[in-house]
Amino acid sequence: MLVRSRKELAALLSNLEGYRCPKEKLEQWQTPPEIAATMLFEALIRGDISGKKIIDLGTGTGILAIGAALLSAKEVIGVDIDPEALEIARRNLMKIEGIYGSLPIKFVCTDIREFDMKGDIVVMNPPFGLERGSRHADIVFLEKAFSLASKVYSLHHSTSKGRKFLIKYAQRYGFQADIIGTFNFPLKAWHEKHRKPVKEIPVDFILFVMKTVK
Repeated sequence: MLVRSRKELAALLSNLEGYRCPKEKLEQWQTPPEIAATMLFEALIRGDISGKKIIDLGTGTGILAIGAALLSAKEVIGVDIDPEALEIARRNLMKIEGIYGSLPIKFVCTDIREFDMKGDIVVMNPPFGLERGSRHADIVFLEKAFSLASKVYSLHHSTSKGRKFLIKYAQRYGFQADIIGTFNFPLKAWHEKHRKPVKEIPVDFILFVMKTVK
């Protein structure tokens, strides 16, 4: 394992390049390094990173994918529809590889609905569905994740109604939802309609696990 602590990982990830011109219709909210490191170390502690094939749906600038590789994932596939975001992800990978050497990461540019490569674990920060053009996008990501792996670590906008829906939705696909914790997630303004430069929203960190058939 190339990184030994959550604090060290967060510091490394904080030096990565973020979005230059985030696209509103894709809800390109940058995953904060502290949140990314917390997610990945939680998965690591549960035995779900080291030696595993990790799929990062909506990888964006690659922060979760790169973090997983630094924690000794066997293979990491970062998937995103935006080629400009993946250019940044590849630059970030080159930067980290300049320090640690080659990492087992592959970035794939495609709509996640067209992606069908199986993995052991999905780790993702999907769109929250807060913008007009992205309603229910998180559900599209979750449905795809359920088809790719038996465990899914994901972030979702936290509301009482939303939690109940996600729990029932997961059950329909044979998954159990475990809410690990809730973060205050900073959303940086990208449009003149946003009055504050940064707005924090509550976001649930959820582990979805496929139920075993008895």
